[in-house]
Amino acid sequence: MCPRGIEIERKFRLRTAPGPAALAAHGAAAQRIQQVYLRTDRGAGDGALESERVRRTELPDGSVVCRRTKKRRVGAFTFDEVEDAISEAEWAAASARADPDTRAVRKTRYVVPHGGQALEIDVFDAPAGLVVVEVELGSEDEAVELPAWLGEWREVTGDPRYFNASLARRDADVPEFDG
Repeated sequence: MCPRGIEIERKFRLRTAPGPAALAAHGAAAQRIQQVYLRTDRGAGDGALESERVRRTELPDGSVVCRRTKKRRVGAFTFDEVEDAISEAEWAAASARADPDTRAVRKTRYVVPHGGQALEIDVFDAPAGLVVVEVELGSEDEAVELPAWLGEWREVTGDPRYFNASLARRDADVPEFDG
C-alpha cells in the first residue's frame, strides 16, 4: 500500500510449503524479500502496536525495490500503513540502524492470483521452517477461501506470534503448527 492507507489482511499458517510444480501450475511469481525492523523510541500513544521497517525486494525480473513502512494496528486485522519508496543506499543506511533486539526477516514470497484476491505465500529462511499465506482484503468481512492445493493450514490472523515484527525478534521461536 502506498503512500498511506489501510491494510486489511488475514494470515494462515501452512504445515508445509507448496512444491515447485504446484506453484508453477498456479502462476506463482517469486520475490526475494529481506526486511529489517528499526528501533522506535516512540509509542503509538493509544496502546496500539506500532512498527517501522525497511524492506528490500528482488522482483522476478531481477530489479530491486526498497521501501520504508510504518504500521500501526487499528483493528483485529487492520493496520494503518504509511509506505515510501527509498533507494538501495537509503535501505542500507537504515538497515545499519536496525533494532539490536531483532534479526533480519528473509523470505521468498510467491504471489499467486486466486479469484479476485492474491495469495502471498511466504516461505521463510529466517526464521526457518515457517510458511504463511497472507491475503489482503478490501474489508474485514470479505470472505477468504484457500485452495485445496495449499494443503493443511490453520488461521493465525491476529496472533501476535505471526506478526513479522514479532518473528524478527532474536528470541522468537517459530510456533509449532499445532500449537
